[in-house]
Amino acid sequence: MKNVLPICLLALCTTIPAGAQQQQEKNLFSHMDAAVTMGTTGLGIDLAMPVGESVRLRTGFSYVPRIEVPMTFGVQVGEDAAESKQKFDKLSNTLSNFTGQPVNSEVYTQGRPRFWNWNVMVDVFPLKNNRHWHVSAGFCLGPSKIAEAYNKTESMSTLVAINLFNNLRQRVLDSPVLNDEWYFYDHTAKEVLMNIGILRDLGIIREKDFPEELDDVYLDPKNNFVKRGYKNIADYGLMGVYIGTYKHDVVDEEGNVIHKKGEAYIMEPDENSMVKADMKVNSFKPYVGIGYDGRLLKGNDRVTIGFDAGVMFWGGTPHLTTHDGTDLIHDVENVPGKVGDYVSLVRKAKVFPMVNARLSFRLF
Repeated sequence: MKNVLPICLLALCTTIPAGAQQQQEKNLFSHMDAAVTMGTTGLGIDLAMPVGESVRLRTGFSYVPRIEVPMTFGVQVGEDAAESKQKFDKLSNTLSNFTGQPVNSEVYTQGRPRFWNWNVMVDVFPLKNNRHWHVSAGFCLGPSKIAEAYNKTESMSTLVAINLFNNLRQRVLDSPVLNDEWYFYDHTAKEVLMNIGILRDLGIIREKDFPEELDDVYLDPKNNFVKRGYKNIADYGLMGVYIGTYKHDVVDEEGNVIHKKGEAYIMEPDENSMVKADMKVNSFKPYVGIGYDGRLLKGNDRVTIGFDAGVMFWGGTPHLTTHDGTDLIHDVENVPGKVGDYVSLVRKAKVFPMVNARLSFRLF
């Protein structure tokens, strides 16, 4: 049995005519072409050489220039969009006076691609009498993050103001003024005012400024100016960038529903007062397609022009994830405006169409 394989190989070699063997040797790495490419994968270069009479190996690199796509989002206060404008007008004036910077009703962002790929392709020319057409298979390898979006600099003051208000509101929501029914029974007016953190932290009120007669004064537990003010701030609702509505219930790690289906998704800025989103796919992306190569000049085989058309499989529907972990493709719907058009387009893009033109030059 050990001698069977060598005998079979020897027999196979002896059945190949000498001319055919010479032709195969002639076509095996006999020349190399360099090409520039342009198409849906951007600008690129590649090298190609034959590895047999009907097979060609190609490898190259392509990238999409970092063009910027402007996008605009509206600022919303609370769940009710109809009441948001009136609430925003009141808050924007107050926050602008407090920060000294403009607070706008829109946040301006920009999206840009980060799409580059190294590719390896095998071209097979199946037609013996026509060496122009080929079918191709291979793969592309690149970063998983292929696009990103983030706010423009001119929106920073608005995002800072949003974080400022939301931080104040959260402190109000967590305070005993709204959560402890015995708070006003157990604390004097002086103690209540001194416990208002933001007034104390800013030095607006100091203990020595209170007259001694307030030491024994209590506020009405059911209705007083502190409780009304806290409730007013709480009732404004969350302030942020309106994106759309939740497609399904969102639960925390313990299974508790934190956002119900149909509830508005209002995105808060991150700790740096930025809003961001990343589009991600698989790093390894298989490819299949067809192509054509022909002479650019009659009688000149050293310069050719061609095209390739096929699909890149990037792992199903891409993920478009914001800085807070929300996937706009899978978790959110009813996204308005041009941004909604972009999201709908990405949601439908299970594969990426690759159409590229190639201009090749014979190196040797």
